[in-house]
Amino acid sequence: MSLDSLTDLVSNAVGVLILLLLVTAIQAQKPFNEPPLPIEHQSGLVPAFFYVHGDHIQSIDINAVFTNGLLAATEGDSAAEFQINADFTGRSDELLTLALRPIDTDNWPTFNELQNVDTPLGSVVRDIDAATTFAFLFVHDTGSAESFRLLSQARRWFLDQGIAVGWLPVSDNNPAWLCSWSDVAACQYSPGAYGRGTRG
Repeated sequence: MSLDSLTDLVSNAVGVLILLLLVTAIQAQKPFNEPPLPIEHQSGLVPAFFYVHGDHIQSIDINAVFTNGLLAATEGDSAAEFQINADFTGRSDELLTLALRPIDTDNWPTFNELQNVDTPLGSVVRDIDAATTFAFLFVHDTGSAESFRLLSQARRWFLDQGIAVGWLPVSDNNPAWLCSWSDVAACQYSPGAYGRGTRG
C-alpha cells in the first residue's frame, strides 16, 4: 500500500467521523416532542366513557347501556343489533359484552356543552371525581380529521380540569366495546401516560 492510498484512507475515515459528529449535533438541537399517541399506563382509576363523532361528543351511561342492552337481548335475537337509547344501538358479542354504534349524532351535544355545567353533558363532567375516575373517549374515524380535532380539544380541556384522559380510535368496522367486567382484554381501558389528572 502506497503512502497516498494510506493518506486517502485516513482522510476518508476522519471525514466520515466529522460528518457523523455534525449530524449528531444538529439532531441534538431539535426540541423534544411528545409522541402523538399517549402511552397507556395501568391505573386504579375507573373510566367515565364518552364518544366523539365528528364535531359532537356524548357521554355514555354504562349502567343504562347494560340495563337496556340486556332487556333488548332477552326480548329478541341476542345476536341482532338492538336499540339501546336515543344515541346508540348495540350488539351483544358474548354475555354482557356490547358493541356500540352511534346514531343520530347530529343531535348530540357539541364541545361547548361539555364545558357548560348547566347542560346534561356538562353535569356528567362536573360529577367526575379525578381521584377515582378518568375520562375515556372513543373517537369515531369518520374519514375526515374532524373527530380527531375535537379529541385534541376535549383532551386538553379534561387535562386542564385535572382529569386524566385515555382514548381509542373506533370505526364502523371496529366499534367501541363495553363489558360488564374488566377481565375481558378488549375492554381494559386505561388513561394515557401524558394524561394524569392533577385536580385535588
